[in-house]
Amino acid sequence: MRHIILNQIANFADESKKLADRMVLFRENDLHLLDGHLSIGCRLMAIAGAGTSVIQVNGKTFNLEKNDFLNVLEGTDVGFSSMSPDAELCCIFTTRKFILDSMQGVPPVLHNYILRILTEPVMKLSPSEAAVLLRQAGLLEEALGNLRHRYREDLVRLYLKGLMLELNNIMIERYGSGNDAPVGDLKKSDLLMAGFMDLVWKNLHKTREVSFYAKELCVTPKHLSRVVKDAAGKSPHEIIADELLTLSMQLLQNEGMLVQQIADVLHFSDQAAFSKFFKKYTGLSPAEYRKRMGGQGMRTSSGTF
Repeated sequence: MRHIILNQIANFADESKKLADRMVLFRENDLHLLDGHLSIGCRLMAIAGAGTSVIQVNGKTFNLEKNDFLNVLEGTDVGFSSMSPDAELCCIFTTRKFILDSMQGVPPVLHNYILRILTEPVMKLSPSEAAVLLRQAGLLEEALGNLRHRYREDLVRLYLKGLMLELNNIMIERYGSGNDAPVGDLKKSDLLMAGFMDLVWKNLHKTREVSFYAKELCVTPKHLSRVVKDAAGKSPHEIIADELLTLSMQLLQNEGMLVQQIADVLHFSDQAAFSKFFKKYTGLSPAEYRKRMGGQGMRTSSGTF
């Protein structure tokens, strides 16, 4: 299985199913194009309208059934294994940044529930809740498909905002607002996990030392490791490595940057250290990965690199 990031997924998609490399909307009939790949570095949301879809999230298998909602943060790898003949699935691949830009200052995710999203990526919705999200996703899909509309991108952002607001409302109805959350160990763990992920996203290119993040969060590295492992099933080091891999793959798509420059930007000791890291997770050296991406590109007919 090879890792694949959003701009690579966008290469699979018709123009009517994407907004440049900021969003891709796939239905069940499109997902076979991702066979043999694990998406990583994507903010992924999927709504099941019918049937059963088998997915892997960070190596764990989940059955996505009617009215289920898949909620995945960046730094999580996801693979689609199989679907029943009657499966109906709407998958939105995007980024945290694009969601934040579209939300225009309205928080798109309750930070107190980052832990819940990490530990319970599949949420069981009521038929009415699922219908609301599917309706918003349908509007989003319609806007993407209207290539000649002069306000296409504005409408995509508007309907994405609507989807996120409806999702927020469902979560608040179920779990209460952040101010109503119980003041207990769970909330402290939520906040610690949210703080850790926020720090990683902001400081990844500068430092990967778990001790740095623990110090910033005013906890011991041991305590941080325990909370993160319990929440995400991965150690802080593994989460940092996942995020670093995503960023590395994105930077390598920029032909104007030398591999040595990327190694410097990511604060590796030298190019050899960066190459060793990259090959460990992808099976390819940075140069081989760049050559493969630039030469073959993504073959949409075969679904492989």
